[in-house]
Amino acid sequence: MDTLPRKQLPPEHFRYLLVIGLTFFTFFIAIGFYLVDLERQQGSSYPLTYLKRLYHLDSQVGRKFFSQVIPGFKRYRFEDDPDFILDTKTADLILRFLVNIRNPSPREMFKAQFPLLARTEMAKTYTLRNAATHRPVPEPNTQRPAPLPPTRPAPTTPPVQPPRVEPTRILIYHTHTSESYVPVSGRTHNHNNRGDIVQAGAFLAKLLEDKYGIKTLHCDNIHDYYPFRDAYQRSAETVQKLLAEHPQVEVVLDLHRDATPGLNHKVPIKGKTAAKIILVVGSDRLGLPHPNWEKNHHFANSLLEVMDLLYPNLAHGVILAEARYNQHLHPQSIIVEFGDDKSTWEEVTYSLELFAEVLATYLSQASYSM
Repeated sequence: MDTLPRKQLPPEHFRYLLVIGLTFFTFFIAIGFYLVDLERQQGSSYPLTYLKRLYHLDSQVGRKFFSQVIPGFKRYRFEDDPDFILDTKTADLILRFLVNIRNPSPREMFKAQFPLLARTEMAKTYTLRNAATHRPVPEPNTQRPAPLPPTRPAPTTPPVQPPRVEPTRILIYHTHTSESYVPVSGRTHNHNNRGDIVQAGAFLAKLLEDKYGIKTLHCDNIHDYYPFRDAYQRSAETVQKLLAEHPQVEVVLDLHRDATPGLNHKVPIKGKTAAKIILVVGSDRLGLPHPNWEKNHHFANSLLEVMDLLYPNLAHGVILAEARYNQHLHPQSIIVEFGDDKSTWEEVTYSLELFAEVLATYLSQASYSM
């Protein structure tokens, strides 16, 4: 039985296909070099950075793929930096655009809809004092009277007392060190460097120390360089080290600025405009060990109650998120977001002044305990 002759590609057609293939290959290589060069020139590449974020082009791309296609692999095993494009739930987006509430708990939804009732609950919980003038009442002296001096006079030179070192009470750091404000620096991020949010952290630390006498440690270590998903893993190492060196720390604050589209971050308070504040609390919903996240949540809600009593509407509220955000390292650790990328420096610094008073007032309460 005869077989049909196999068709062979003419040599000239093969050459044409080879030329076309090499042309497309060269074109895409040139586009890649152009994007890399654009990133170097601008300091922040919008096309390349967007593609990296959109397609998860980092060290976690394999794990992200397996978490989508293999049952039982859904929960993350590391402290990832949540992606603001692909990891957002549709229901959460609807809530954000319609009622400006993100990941609300039933209690927060109830308080958002009935502010008068929520204010009554707050008034029962707190009796505020002036943080700048409040000092603890000294205990009465119960020591025995000093014995009579001996017959031989004691040395007249008193022993040298070592200077008293005040313990560090507040730790401020930044997981997203590059975050910036467009009206301040003309960009949303200062990639691989320190953005405007670091200056905000330094301003807050100075306020707490100079105005309220609260010793504060501000860490400006850079954590969000490529791959950006590892930012929270890097900042966790920093926080662990600093807490080991300063075990008396009472409050840990990770300062950010918000990036939610459509959210109004301007609020008039006493004749000036402040940048609104968001408090973010992590949980164990992604499967990472965080058994005591309720303590962080209680701290954030207590801080919000003081804030609502002193300066109503300064905060959007408390967000209970799925990731733990390193908050398992301390029982009073939260994320605090000041404004968004459109906030001016005057709005941010005014918000920082108000928040410093809120935090100092909270720490000065007689009922305060960790």
